[in-house]
Amino acid sequence: MQNDSAILRVQRNIDWDRRGLKVAIFHNLRSGIARADSRRILRAGASAGVLAICALPSAGWAQAGDAATGDDGVAEEQAIIVTGIRASLESAIDRKRDAEVVVDSITAQDIGALPDRSVSEALQRVPGVTLQRTSDARDPARLSGEGGGVFIRGLSFVRSELNGRDVFSAANGRSLSFEDISADLLAGVDVYKNPSADMIEGGIGGTIDLRTRKPFDAPGFVAAFSGDINYADLREESFMSGSALISDRFDTGLGEIGVLLSYSISNIGNRTDSISTGRYVPTEVTADDIANASNPSVAAGDTVYIPNSMGYRRIDWQQKRTAFDGSLQWRPSSTLEFTAEALISKATPNDIEYAMGDWAQPETYNDSYVYGAAGELVSGTAQNRELNMDTRAGSQTKKTQDYSFKAKWEPDDHWTVTTDLQYVKSTAQVYSMTAFNGVDARGTFDFDFTGDTPYLSITPTDPSASFADKSANWWAAAMDHIEDNEADQWSWRGDVEYAFDDDSLLKSIKLGARYTDRSAITRQTTYNWGLLSAQYWQPGNEVRFDETGYPGGPQVSDLPNQTTFVNFPNFFRGEAGNPTSGLWFPSANLVQNGTGYAYDYLQATLSNGWGWAPLSDDYSQTTAGGGINIQGQKTYAGYAVARFGAWESPIGHFDGNIGVRVVRTEASARGSATNLGTITTVCAAGTSCPELDAALAFVQGDLGATQTSGSNSYTDVLPSLNLRFFATDDLQIRFAASKGIARPSFTQLNPYTNLNFSFDNNGQPNGTGVGGATTAFTGTAGNPDLKPTRSNNFDLSFEYYYGRSNSVTLAAFYKEISDYIFAGLEQQTYTSGGETITFDVTRQTNGSKGKIKGMELAYTQFFDFLPGALSGLGFQGNVTYVDSSGGKNTAVNVFDPNQTDNAGLELPLEGMSKWSYNVAAIYETSAVSARAAYNWRSSYLLTTSAANINYPVWADSYGQLDASILFNVGEHFKIGVQGTNLLDSRTYLRVGDPDLKPRYSWTETDRRFAVLVRTRF
Repeated sequence: MQNDSAILRVQRNIDWDRRGLKVAIFHNLRSGIARADSRRILRAGASAGVLAICALPSAGWAQAGDAATGDDGVAEEQAIIVTGIRASLESAIDRKRDAEVVVDSITAQDIGALPDRSVSEALQRVPGVTLQRTSDARDPARLSGEGGGVFIRGLSFVRSELNGRDVFSAANGRSLSFEDISADLLAGVDVYKNPSADMIEGGIGGTIDLRTRKPFDAPGFVAAFSGDINYADLREESFMSGSALISDRFDTGLGEIGVLLSYSISNIGNRTDSISTGRYVPTEVTADDIANASNPSVAAGDTVYIPNSMGYRRIDWQQKRTAFDGSLQWRPSSTLEFTAEALISKATPNDIEYAMGDWAQPETYNDSYVYGAAGELVSGTAQNRELNMDTRAGSQTKKTQDYSFKAKWEPDDHWTVTTDLQYVKSTAQVYSMTAFNGVDARGTFDFDFTGDTPYLSITPTDPSASFADKSANWWAAAMDHIEDNEADQWSWRGDVEYAFDDDSLLKSIKLGARYTDRSAITRQTTYNWGLLSAQYWQPGNEVRFDETGYPGGPQVSDLPNQTTFVNFPNFFRGEAGNPTSGLWFPSANLVQNGTGYAYDYLQATLSNGWGWAPLSDDYSQTTAGGGINIQGQKTYAGYAVARFGAWESPIGHFDGNIGVRVVRTEASARGSATNLGTITTVCAAGTSCPELDAALAFVQGDLGATQTSGSNSYTDVLPSLNLRFFATDDLQIRFAASKGIARPSFTQLNPYTNLNFSFDNNGQPNGTGVGGATTAFTGTAGNPDLKPTRSNNFDLSFEYYYGRSNSVTLAAFYKEISDYIFAGLEQQTYTSGGETITFDVTRQTNGSKGKIKGMELAYTQFFDFLPGALSGLGFQGNVTYVDSSGGKNTAVNVFDPNQTDNAGLELPLEGMSKWSYNVAAIYETSAVSARAAYNWRSSYLLTTSAANINYPVWADSYGQLDASILFNVGEHFKIGVQGTNLLDSRTYLRVGDPDLKPRYSWTETDRRFAVLVRTRF
């Protein structure tokens, strides 16, 4: 116990070197360590020593044997050896305790040891971080297999970094799609919540830094391998994944050289079954309704809320993700070090979907319906409904490449000079193809939506009819959508730091500069819906599933084989009742192989060639907010940071940093040509129509053939202060204050403009403009003049560290945010055809203010004091509370009036749960490592306007239990099992405004089980 106490005393007094590396210089020993020895320890790196200990084959806590002790009781040769979950948690605690800024971390001492399958899933364990269950908030019908967007303290303004450098995805332009990065490549992830001035700007919510491994992190040769078989129980299919790492360092005539190579391949899949309704439509019950009802449950004049559709959906999703990471380090002398790195990550998710329902049909009162307390329809039977079926294929190919080079020079004990060069390139291709069919037989929908398990059964209304009759099904419509996006960036950074003597109050001054040059090209189409042979409102032209084409037109003999019969086995695990005995759908093969392939078959269903035609990859022809969006951005940053601290002062032991970052942003944008609306009205005889005359001349000009463009620049001054006070050796108090920015997305900066003309039949203005005034000239547009959203950030935290690996931390945060971006109505002037006209244009604009405040409480404890095997027990937990006021949501697509209208409603901020928590039970000994973790977040607004529903959608509270257990087999092997979603948690969504938001969607997905093996040599 004496030795253990000495070790704990030493651990409590770790100081941070002025260069940001952990150095074992302790205040009770510092008088006996010469500066030269201190500098030598710095260059060796205490972090390498920690990794060396963790790389030893033993597991659990152990002692290296008897050894002599020094005067202070510390064993000179004695070491504590820790691996597994405990080692990772200790490393994460160390990073938080010793950091100069407010940060939380997750770490992996072994390759493949992060607790979750993807980075986004692992991040949800961090206090204040929440995970969205869908990759696209506007598409809540399609949940992600690994979770989607990441929020920090309820905000989506999250910056992403790789080893402290910018990294991003072409799919969204500003940040990384974290679900696209393999967790196997990472040594850890840091979540910065209040920065210092030398950190890259751009994240109001926070910054997430992904850290890869380096060869100099380990003392010598390391080889590690991991593999697993992952089984999805609802889909009843297995997927294999694996990773490998090899690293070594060599003493050569040119100096020390280290090489690391790592490769990961991850395959995963899942199935989601969902039952959902559409938007709930207010319907007034009439006297005739009551008179014709046999058993009315409401009275005449009552308003009830009836969904305009209902149906079910099955999606089979899978993804292959590969990643390569390489690192070369060279230390030609003790004062000079070079590091070159490359990371190439590629993800190819794809899915196939079968959905059916009576989509978007108007509803009326039915006396078999039962209504809830708020008047929403909850159960009943709907008769004689028209059915729509569709088969949809979606696929993406996303690739990110990151190449960097860093040089570090320490000519003496005072100076450190670094320079850093990076190139990032990201591409993303998106494909979506849907084919629809109808059926002659009308359906009877028997449903019950009152509980957590929905019920929906669909049978033919006419008992003599059959859904299974192939000839009763016919081709109805098709829809395609494509994207081809790319982005790249060059960046350079240089830093010079001067370190003062140890006894100085001012520890160091750091000056730096950074330059970036980024370009991004987004090419995307609209969703191109087109008619095939017929619709219910256009009977008589049907090309049926057993026919080869439209009568009298071209015939395709194989067309009947482009269909499939689906019977939805084990739908909702059999708990919701099988929706139907089976239905015919377009085949997966038809929609998975490209729009040209689909058209080769579907053109045979068109009458005289009229109807759906696939989109061209000439994106310049796309209107309504699609087309080509070319963005350029250069930034110029300069910063200064002063670090200070004192071991002894009138107020005790304290340290911190203060600094300022000045950054200038220069942006440019080019887009597709301005779209001019058509004019079909004429001026009534005997009246004056000056606005109509001006409009006719305006459209004859050349504005519609001119590519839109814009440019913008702004400068931000971003001061920061991070102060830490040591109340005791175990208790430290932090205060942090900073200014931050979050630049607008490249979609919001799109300069594309759509101008419209609003006239009545007499040629008089009848549009609605600014302030409700009547105008003939309206429009929608992106806004290349947008400024960033800005914030003032404040943090106060109390951090208590005790024992070997225990801590309790409490943090309070407050953010004042201004210049939220939202869709506003502004007046803009355009000239064409000799006419200069002021249009009232809906476009993204800066404005509105808001406040975010909350608290985070985290607790980690290992119960070493318990007897025997119970001493391996541990607990980790955290809880976060977030509240907001003010602020604005923004429309993803300003050219969609449903989005702009709903974004203007009085709603909370999207993605913000008031409460979230994590709890994990841990058990670890020298032979076994086990963990059961439960993650939960409260309800939140998912989107202000969901696709197709065009109304706000809310996510109910959601919790998920995951667990793993690993066994040590000999010195080098671990085997184990891992389970995800063990409680078979369901996702529930609601639709409506805050006053009435009934459940509209119930989704069941897989439990996943993995058998895994890890080796390390």
